[in-house]
Amino acid sequence: MADLSFPLISAAVGIPLIAAAVAFTWDTRARLAGILGAAGATLCSAKILLEVNAAVGQRLAEPWAFGLFTADSLNATFLLLYSLLTLGVVVLAPRRDTSARITGATLFLLAATLSAYGADNLIVLGAAWVLSALPLIVAPFTGTWRPRAGLAVSCLALLVAIGIIVQSAQSGGDLEPFSLASLQGHNYGGSAAFALLLIAIVCRKGIFPAHAWIEDAAEAGPVLPVCLFINGHLGGFLLARVVIPDFPLVSLGAFPILSDLALLTALYAAIRAVAETRARRILALLVLSQSACILAGLESATQEGITGALVHIIVVSVATAGLFSVLRLMEVRFGRTFTADHYLGLGEYTPRLAVFFVVCGLALVGLPGTLGFCSEDLLIHGTLASHPQIGLLLPVATAMNAASLFRLFSKLFLGKARGTMQGITDALPRERWVLTSIVVFIVAAGLMPSRIVTLRTNAAHAISQLWESPKTSPSAQYAPAAETRLSR
Repeated sequence: MADLSFPLISAAVGIPLIAAAVAFTWDTRARLAGILGAAGATLCSAKILLEVNAAVGQRLAEPWAFGLFTADSLNATFLLLYSLLTLGVVVLAPRRDTSARITGATLFLLAATLSAYGADNLIVLGAAWVLSALPLIVAPFTGTWRPRAGLAVSCLALLVAIGIIVQSAQSGGDLEPFSLASLQGHNYGGSAAFALLLIAIVCRKGIFPAHAWIEDAAEAGPVLPVCLFINGHLGGFLLARVVIPDFPLVSLGAFPILSDLALLTALYAAIRAVAETRARRILALLVLSQSACILAGLESATQEGITGALVHIIVVSVATAGLFSVLRLMEVRFGRTFTADHYLGLGEYTPRLAVFFVVCGLALVGLPGTLGFCSEDLLIHGTLASHPQIGLLLPVATAMNAASLFRLFSKLFLGKARGTMQGITDALPRERWVLTSIVVFIVAAGLMPSRIVTLRTNAAHAISQLWESPKTSPSAQYAPAAETRLSR
């Protein structure tokens, strides 16, 4: 089979860039340019996923163009998922959120994030990491500096770490110091590079103590681009793509502490969400809590935990995109931001949006019959296997997140509306198409999860194998249990 990874990923990156240039220069056709750009990236990403599946989850032949891009079982799903999310957001975004500036920035974010996913070169990965953060760094955040500071620290830490890794590889005689494939098991850069990579991940993911910028960005920035940025999950991707392959033994020793920190962050964010009243901040804290659970699963060193984390990325990305989209549509319709202080009774005016909101919220917290139930089940078993005591924090955090979501839903949509409002429309056709697709996917994948879970099992197996050696094989003892659970 011919290797199509480089041309397809190049097209998936190039089409949104061209569309972004059109959107920036042609304001009246910005949405159309955004739809075409995201649709082009989606088609290319779908072809990549088909090629990877045809290769039974294995890396394709040697990538073209000096190893700039490659496709494998880890990144193929990320490419398609993010392209579809961007396409959905551009289609349903209210008119005021489809200006040339916002649409162009969204397409630029799509291109940069896809470049990071497909990178097989440290320079490409570092540049894509920085460029994907650029739309938020230059975004007009009123009254807060923390989003820019957190992202700047993350970018700086990654670039310095890449420099140290490359220097160490060159001094060790590596003829391909920029290739990600050449990093495996060499511990290039030592403890300094490892620490800097973790700083980059912690700041990007919003793990305590670098959590505050997520809340500020969601409240003070353009909410839909911020949602897309957070759902890129590049911090977790960097962990699986660079940190574990380059530092398998070091990460095996350090991950118990880091996983505990991620679980504590998940619980802390869940507690904060219970006490928070502003709707945007509540959703941001819920995303932060679930993202920390994903990181804990990746660091569990068990195949169950890693598989659950990779599936949960899909759940969190799709469900939170639906939640933030509904909230933004409600803000535009009623001309205000919302708080959870009073029962507003808005479901009387927008019953369809209320249903979409509650289904996405229930999937996020693992309602049986949704894909979130499968991912939560794997995550809980994986983290309990590796952290028998502190792993209990994950179901506790999930339960608290469920309470926060139900409280927010109740305050927004239940109760009796105060006064009467004219001219309020429920979900428009283009909004219904996107939100219905999200709900159908979440429920259908939850009722028949084997295809998606098996798809992520290939990547989880490849990651867990990086830790295996004649002396230590942390994932081997859990692999049979994971396979048995996944087959049900």
